Amino acid sequence: MKVGTLLRQLADRRWRRFYWQRRFMRPEARARAAQRIARARAQPPESDPEAGKMAETLRRTGLVELGRLLAPAECEEVRAYFADKQVLDHYRPEQPPFTPHGEGRHPACHAAYHLDADVIAAPHLLEVANDPRILAALHHYFGCRPLISGLSAWWSYPTEVAPQQAENFHRDVDDWSFIKLFVYLTDVGMENGPHTYVRGSAASAKLAAIKRFADEDVVSAFGEEALAIQTGEAGGAFLENTFGLHKGKPVEQGIRLVFQAIYSLNPIPYGPKRPLAPFDQYLSGDDRLRKANSIYLA
Repeated sequence: MKVGTLLRQLADRRWRRFYWQRRFMRPEARARAAQRIARARAQPPESDPEAGKMAETLRRTGLVELGRLLAPAECEEVRAYFADKQVLDHYRPEQPPFTPHGEGRHPACHAAYHLDADVIAAPHLLEVANDPRILAALHHYFGCRPLISGLSAWWSYPTEVAPQQAENFHRDVDDWSFIKLFVYLTDVGMENGPHTYVRGSAASAKLAAIKRFADEDVVSAFGEEALAIQTGEAGGAFLENTFGLHKGKPVEQGIRLVFQAIYSLNPIPYGPKRPLAPFDQYLSGDDRLRKANSIYLA
């Protein structure tokens, strides 16, 4: 990392908090810290058996499958919206922007991300991120109301190089406690880069390091039966504790479009420094919903 980049990050409170919590990788220690933060906020959830059951499944396995959250026509609308919006190769920042289906992509580019402003303006995605069933379940999970601290949409492409970056098993270490929503916006079969999760790994100290892990090491530690390969039709979604081991399998055919929302206790540094638009421009709701979306909408 360049010195200038590091200094800018250290001047940002979000990055300081981010790097501090990454020093603690034992699941028990992280859980205790998260519980202390939630108790200090005094926001116990309302009684909701379904939400409580979803939260308990997240604690036990790290994964909750939600079924289809968007209809086929809605997914088509999102894909059409993004088709002419520029994307960036975050792993090659020197590369100029390009459109998802156009020219200009580096031959080794396996993932290209849309701009924050384009993501929040996309049809249907903010509504999905604010699905009452999801927010209620995560209120139960965290013990306080969740903050939507990251929103992203990206295309994954086939390449002729070995698995890159998040195409290898790894743990995300974004906050003391956080959950991610994944929504497929294209059909995803075994050849289209399905997400793979290791059930139960979020609560395990096995392979608890910030690094990439070989498939054989993960299978040796957790067993083949722990692997959950998430295939599905466009519109399908799942919640996941990505402190647990996971990866996106490399795309072999076609291209894959995914939407992701990150829910956390604290603001994480992936979101904008300041809100991008007025809340009422995109959503309607009470103060609780405004607070949940305050990173992106003012």
